[in-house]
Amino acid sequence: MLNGQITHSYVGNTCSVVIPHPHAKEKPKPTPSPDTTDSVEEEVAVAAGAAVHVNLDRIRNVDIFIGDNDLYFYANVKLYKFHSRRTFDLRGLKTVLIKFDTTENCYQLYLRCLPPVAIVGSGNAAGNCSGGVVPKPKTARKEYIAAFLNLPKLADTLQDKEPLVHEWKLKRITEQCQLQLDGEETSFKLTSHFGYGFASQYKGALQTSELDKSTCRVPEPQQMSPLQRRLERIIDEMKRFSREQYKMNFVELQVPAGHQNPLRYKPKIYETSMTQEQAHLLHNLCSRIPSTADDTATATTTSTQSQSGQQPDRQVQNEIDCGLISIVLAICYDVRTTNNEPTCESGWTRSILCPLFCYFEQFDNYRDVLVAFLRRVITYPLYRNFELGRQCVRDAIEVLKGGRNWLINQLLLTHQQFASGEPCRDSFNTYYLEDYIRYMSNAKVCSDEHLRLLARNVKNVLMDVSKRHLDLGVIEIETELIKELMQEMRIDAGSGSESPSQQQSHQGDDEADLDNDTSGQEDETTTDDDSVITDSFDSMDLRLIENDVYAVDEEDEGDVDDGEEEQSEVDDDDDDSNSSTTTTSDAEGNSVIEQCTSNSEAAASGSISGSVSASTSTK
Repeated sequence: MLNGQITHSYVGNTCSVVIPHPHAKEKPKPTPSPDTTDSVEEEVAVAAGAAVHVNLDRIRNVDIFIGDNDLYFYANVKLYKFHSRRTFDLRGLKTVLIKFDTTENCYQLYLRCLPPVAIVGSGNAAGNCSGGVVPKPKTARKEYIAAFLNLPKLADTLQDKEPLVHEWKLKRITEQCQLQLDGEETSFKLTSHFGYGFASQYKGALQTSELDKSTCRVPEPQQMSPLQRRLERIIDEMKRFSREQYKMNFVELQVPAGHQNPLRYKPKIYETSMTQEQAHLLHNLCSRIPSTADDTATATTTSTQSQSGQQPDRQVQNEIDCGLISIVLAICYDVRTTNNEPTCESGWTRSILCPLFCYFEQFDNYRDVLVAFLRRVITYPLYRNFELGRQCVRDAIEVLKGGRNWLINQLLLTHQQFASGEPCRDSFNTYYLEDYIRYMSNAKVCSDEHLRLLARNVKNVLMDVSKRHLDLGVIEIETELIKELMQEMRIDAGSGSESPSQQQSHQGDDEADLDNDTSGQEDETTTDDDSVITDSFDSMDLRLIENDVYAVDEEDEGDVDDGEEEQSEVDDDDDDSNSSTTTTSDAEGNSVIEQCTSNSEAAASGSISGSVSASTSTK
């Protein structure tokens, strides 16, 4: 697509728009010489009429989109954009009549506009303004400062700045338009026969077997203008964009365990090697001319020019360069995220990030290429980060500066991935990659100086591309995320920080609880090793004395039950363990601690039995 110039004028509430035909220079008006006879003049007139009928298909090949203040007019191979200062009246828009002047080779159409709104306090009505346009009030001080500093005037700056257009809001009105030639009563409907592929050289229908339906979003590119393909892509990206996924990768990339952070990878574009299979593929592609059908004669012409070293015209060259940059950007993303180790998803990544493959889209400027790539980076792949996308653009700049061999190798690798992958994407090889491989391999057509010029242009455009151009609400999402993080930090800080008075009150409450709670003391005696050993020895001495007294009373009575026999056995064990413990050397501290722990447990059971026996003897 190549943006053209539109002339317009306002008459009342009607806007008249004049659009030149893109092939106007190719059809000069016939100028017969004075020596020619009447028969020759008739032949020229007949030839001119035949030429008009031959070019009627080009004239009718138009696609039109309109918005509140914007008109997009795609004529055969050119895109014309018009931004109106007045709002179009779309409520009663049913039929639009387009007149084509064959002598001037231009389109002319009339669009109704809403009445202008007068500025409050300006003192002038809207109807008194020239052309029905309300002028913006100027400030004398600003104009004086601009003239003193040799700066451009404010009005000139506002006119040069291109407004941000929400293209997804545009409405297609091609079906409602009719075409008339030179004011004749006969009207024609607009047609749709557009080119696609490398340099838009293919115009036939795609075969179903060649189409990758899971990846390609445009099954019939010849029936859709490049403008319509672009709008389809923008709408699909808005549907697939996830706010939550972007938030997750905004602060820090969600890198799986065992993988390197893509932002820390350093590509080695000067270290490359070509396999034998890739060398054979390169030889086969460069040695043969692609076979084309009868209705795609342009493809043969472009391929012949590429192989013979002839430079294509400016429009075709611009489209080829923009397509090359789009492919390089997708390759650089895959290389950076996989550390130059292709995976089974590499084919999908390289195809989904390049609008040429998915939508057969055509570009005519570098900014649209970068914006489309950055939009898809934060929409489809694993790592959806804006800064990562910008880093991939910097990698592409380095590749264009001096990585021709590396790029040819990557194009061949992409060709193999598309041909052998599942699902098969061999149609992308046919319509794009094979031609681009031949284009890059021919140093006469694509020289190193030309690639370095592309690198400088892309670098300059990257400085002007911001998140605002993505038109996905990224800035609002980041602002919302930062507010949420700040709120969480305030909550955490409020719960973690306490005043000194609150801390002292908590300490006083804890000390009071410790004084009143006896269970806590018992717990403390069981956790300290030294206290356990001391208490166990004291309890064992007391239990030995009590057990001797109770044993004398029980022998006199001669009544011994089963519980007392068990207690005597436990006491014997306690005596043995006590004697063994006292005779143990200090070096065996660990065994003493373990033995004393078992003694304390046995002593506890013995004390219970002793209390039972004491109660029995008392009775």
